[in-house]
Amino acid sequence: MKNIFYFGLEPLKARYTYQLSKEWMPATFAPYEELGELNYIDIPGEFDPNQQIKVGAVLDAVGRGKFAMSQCSNFLDLLNTDQVKSGDVIFLQDYWHPGIESILYALDLYGIDIKIYAMLHAQSVDEYDFTWPMRSWMRGFELGLDKRMAGIFVGSTIHRDQLRAAGFESTIHVLSLPLHKELTLAKLPGYHEFNSDYVKQNKIVFSSRLDKEKNPFFMMEVAEQFLFENPDYVWHVTTSGNSFKSMIPGVVDAMYELSERQPRFKLLSNLTKEEYYTELATAKIQFNSSLQDYVSWTILESTAFGCDVVFPNFRSFPEFIPADRLYKSFDMDSAVTLLNEVCTYIAPRKYDFADISDLGRRMEAYIIAMDVTEEINVWHEKKYCQHLINEYFELKKVN
Repeated sequence: MKNIFYFGLEPLKARYTYQLSKEWMPATFAPYEELGELNYIDIPGEFDPNQQIKVGAVLDAVGRGKFAMSQCSNFLDLLNTDQVKSGDVIFLQDYWHPGIESILYALDLYGIDIKIYAMLHAQSVDEYDFTWPMRSWMRGFELGLDKRMAGIFVGSTIHRDQLRAAGFESTIHVLSLPLHKELTLAKLPGYHEFNSDYVKQNKIVFSSRLDKEKNPFFMMEVAEQFLFENPDYVWHVTTSGNSFKSMIPGVVDAMYELSERQPRFKLLSNLTKEEYYTELATAKIQFNSSLQDYVSWTILESTAFGCDVVFPNFRSFPEFIPADRLYKSFDMDSAVTLLNEVCTYIAPRKYDFADISDLGRRMEAYIIAMDVTEEINVWHEKKYCQHLINEYFELKKVN
């Protein structure tokens, strides 16, 4: 039986990383463990559970490095005590994993042949990503690790194509983001669209980070005009952090200034997951203004809780969002017009984004367990992916 050594992200409860690393991924591999196909081993790391982002985007820059390198140290201890063998697998939850070169070095000297898989969330291949200015030194790391990969998981086809253009050669599977829909909905016990506790209100929610690639100044411009035209609506900006932060100077001050002159523009910080999901369950529309986003957790979670969406016609979004929910990029009038139009509908449209992403999550485990080398695209091959997984477990029942 092969071991799957899982290198998760810092399990911060204020971020999606706790659910992903401590709930969703263990549940994803559990069926294969039960069948005796693999042994799932979570590689721990050292971190402060109360860590706030001092400098960084998704996670704190220092905290990310310390956590990843401590995971590498713990794995090297396993290697040193002969608990790693050829045929085992390393699964990196993020391709950017400081310290991974120490593992590759040791494995080569030990003569142990293992497969490495990783979720690649962004990296320096997109001009709007915060790592783009780092590409002069980062690209060498990216392409070097690519030489050792058995498979890379990405969210969207355009991201795969950007990686190819940058020189990536390994197998790339397009699987959306690994949402566990059932466990996500379970955060709100009793949630369903007809529960009176979760009646849709005249509310727009914006849940993206306030960094450059999320275009927050444009969001504020749209929000102010929309609220002026719609006096019966509110606009909520949310964060799980203790306070709003941004790598863009002045953006947080600008938000508070807008909230003072427009009281229906509300800033909600320090939200628990349950509080955030309640926001989504009671909102009509999730608005997005991103310049760079490969699918986006915001659209998966919000549509799972019944939100309609208004997103820019840019980057990965046209691959899966209907054209009549996309506004012209960088055009405030187009965004406001589309928001006004969607607000007139009696009920939000239902989407299958969360279901497809849930399927993509399960495909990650299938690909790793079955050593799949054929490239998979869950957005374009939904039925095929369902067939592969169903066939596998049906055969196991028979045998």
